Amino acid sequence: MKFIKLNVSLILVILFLLPFKGLAQEKGLTLALFDVDATPPIGSLLAYDPLEKKDDLGLRAKGVIISGSGLPIVICAIDWIGIANESQDAFKSRLAKAASTLPSRVAVHTLHQHDAPISDWGAEKILKDAGLDPKAYESSFDKVLLDNLEEAIKNALKDPKPITHIGKGKGIVEKVASNRRIIGADGHVAYTRTSATKDKKIRDFPEGLIDPEVSLVSFWNGEEPLAVFSYYAVHPQSYYLTKIANPDFPGIARYMRQLAVPEAMHVHFNGAGANVTAGKYNDGAKINRKILAERLAKGMKDAWENTVKTKITDQDVYWQQEPILLPPKENLPGIAQEMRTQNARWLTNNVQKLAWYNRHALGKKIEISCLTIADVKILHLPGELFVEYQLAAKAERKDLFVTMAAYGDYGPFYIGPSSAYSEGGYEVGTSPVTEAAEPIIMGAIKKMLHRKITDIETESPMVLEAESQTPLRTLDQWKAKKTSWKNNMASIMGTLPSRSHLANPELIYGDSVITENYTKHHISFASDERNEVTAFLYIPHIIKSKAPAMLVLHSTGDLGKKIVDDQGPRKNRGLAKELAERGYVVIAPDYPSFGEQKEHDFSKDGFESGTLLAVWNHMRSVDVLSNLEQVDPDRIGVIGHSLGGHNALFVAAHDPRLKAVVTSCGWTPFDYYDIGEAGIKNYGGRLGPWAQDRYMPSIKKLLPEAQLPFDFTQVIASIAPRPVFTNAPLNDSNFSVEGVKAGIAEIQPVYNWLGFTDNLQVKYPNAAHDFPENTRQEAYSFLDNVFGITPIKKLEFEK
Repeated sequence: MKFIKLNVSLILVILFLLPFKGLAQEKGLTLALFDVDATPPIGSLLAYDPLEKKDDLGLRAKGVIISGSGLPIVICAIDWIGIANESQDAFKSRLAKAASTLPSRVAVHTLHQHDAPISDWGAEKILKDAGLDPKAYESSFDKVLLDNLEEAIKNALKDPKPITHIGKGKGIVEKVASNRRIIGADGHVAYTRTSATKDKKIRDFPEGLIDPEVSLVSFWNGEEPLAVFSYYAVHPQSYYLTKIANPDFPGIARYMRQLAVPEAMHVHFNGAGANVTAGKYNDGAKINRKILAERLAKGMKDAWENTVKTKITDQDVYWQQEPILLPPKENLPGIAQEMRTQNARWLTNNVQKLAWYNRHALGKKIEISCLTIADVKILHLPGELFVEYQLAAKAERKDLFVTMAAYGDYGPFYIGPSSAYSEGGYEVGTSPVTEAAEPIIMGAIKKMLHRKITDIETESPMVLEAESQTPLRTLDQWKAKKTSWKNNMASIMGTLPSRSHLANPELIYGDSVITENYTKHHISFASDERNEVTAFLYIPHIIKSKAPAMLVLHSTGDLGKKIVDDQGPRKNRGLAKELAERGYVVIAPDYPSFGEQKEHDFSKDGFESGTLLAVWNHMRSVDVLSNLEQVDPDRIGVIGHSLGGHNALFVAAHDPRLKAVVTSCGWTPFDYYDIGEAGIKNYGGRLGPWAQDRYMPSIKKLLPEAQLPFDFTQVIASIAPRPVFTNAPLNDSNFSVEGVKAGIAEIQPVYNWLGFTDNLQVKYPNAAHDFPENTRQEAYSFLDNVFGITPIKKLEFEK
């Protein structure tokens, strides 16, 4: 009996300790592993041939989820030839959903061996819309793989392993890589050394420019290796067009290392190998696949044996990304006509370029990223990069362990350095980008390699669980935190009515004014059964593809929307007019009780506050913009000054369709809001002005010493990581600049934690309650950069 009691006690102790063991793991860095079969069924189309047989190794989709430093980071390598454009969006979105993180914190790469599938849902749509067979772009198996990856990631996260150390090692790979471009005496490409080069004369040329190093990055739990990432730059085929799905010699080398170190999962990434092949050492003989694999595996083995381990914490892990817009060649639209008469192989090599070009026209950027772990920098790059980029990145920070995975977004295909475009050759001839790509890519690489890593600041209350010192770890937890802030806002503003089953607003057009650069329409529409919106709608005369759009909100004044049309007595207020001249589609509504809404009766509008009615009307204005044929609905922002400045924040907090926010003289934390003794007496309390019917009348019951359950810091944090630009003049008598500085310091850890440090911008001009020209120029440049546009016209103060 005594023995039984002892066992029961032990069991109770164990059960009591188990949760604490789990919590201890949750507080640190963890690694979860996933490995999925990526081989399509027999009969499927690979990039160039139908699949008739499977290789013994098959194709894999392998990766890891790193948790414990901001939101989870997902890195995945797939044995396919390429994943491009809309497919990259889809893969990142699904993997992010599975890991409860943001798509921007997901990197998806392909090995790029040629006997494998290609994926581009944008190219598939182009072909289908043209009435053509999508052939290799048919996406049914893509969706199967995504389902399997999502399930694998969810299962992996049930059993994460602690990460205590990072390992790094390098080895030299001999007699595998050689540069494919052989330059003649005239400075132009004389010969091309393909993956399998039959001509001995071409094989006998020197190796040329390569990166002979294979780099290994390993993740450890104490003495246990969990995963090994290998990076090597070479076109990864010995021979292809076999109609057999296989990972070629890099996949075999990876498998050999898996056998040698079975405790860890091995994941291989192709580096910047666009102009590097095995052609010097491969004449296409089948035996060479084994020989090349053994040579690469030997380099991997050396790198493993040279590995040095470093102890790490969550503060050593940092994720950053830089969105870039690469310059396209002007002839790309011609693919749309040419594709009607071309064969399947031509379609595989070209239609994704047209899909990328179409995305470029909409300002859709490619995010390149960098994972920092202590002194290790892993760069994630798009397309088929020349090896010059990899060598330049390593040379840029010789003090760090820098490595590179290319073949991320496959849309831009070959990307050479500027010098290669004058040399000619297949790669730059078929490249869809111009020589101007190099400074853009290298600028982003250098910025990430030299960025001073910001502490994740997991002790900031903004990124802690409610009433807990436990840092948030997932997107679901972050969404719950934002919901609590939104509920606090609703307790003062009220709750928005349901937007389900809302019909698109029916516009009533009044007078129109045609200017040199745009047409301004006077419009009105019902926002619901009780309320109406009156607004100016500006349509630029020149619109390339679909234009970005802006919701422009005016400051306090009887003129209402006329203020932002530059009809008011004060300068620096014509935001709507200026943005329309620069090429944005603009809608500028009246705030209830101003302009044409001057006689608005707040007791009859059905809303709990004037602020909430304004948010509703502004969202209905976004509905208008989203449904205009001239507008790209994925590129809509909001800007406002003073009254418009804080309402820009309020509407963005409620409407995720607003992708960028500019707030001028619009906020300071409520503790810093000071209207002076006379104002307090006049309004019944320090926050009395906010209690007017046109704002948030429920504040009246909290006066005179109102303590609101929400603040502007939470409003802006709930908008994160979307870009927010604040104009906070040093002499603003309405909104304390010291409060803004304190608020920015409180909000910045949120942007750091989400991995978008630069998306929170603030300027402090030496001005009063104003939006001076130089700051407006910075704000407009900020919007142009977010939306990926070059303005059609520069304003006088921008020249």
